Amino acid sequence: MQLLLLLAVAFLIVFVMYAKKNALSKKAKVGILAALALLIAFAWLYEAKSTQNSEQNRLLINAFKQGKTLDCEGKEISSATFVFVSGTLSFIPNDKNQNDKGVVIDILTCKMK
Repeated sequence: MQLLLLLAVAFLIVFVMYAKKNALSKKAKVGILAALALLIAFAWLYEAKSTQNSEQNRLLINAFKQGKTLDCEGKEISSATFVFVSGTLSFIPNDKNQNDKGVVIDILTCKMK
């Protein structure tokens, strides 16, 4: 997907640069390139933030699977009382934990203890 986006951006840049002079004014070309640069900057920032969140989630999941305790909104989450659900990136109580039945804790609320 990223390759297709890169090719589309490259095509757009080439199109803008080589468009007939009367088809697009110099001001329009600069505007298009500025908008494109802004779009690329936002995409890069989004990707960097997404990568950072993924890395943080991976570290939390590994710590949980190693038996360490996580702090999630003031609750102590451990593999002894909770189960990790990879599809929703959340924790639910296991069968031994009757006090928290029905509670779903999102991994985004957790941090290392």
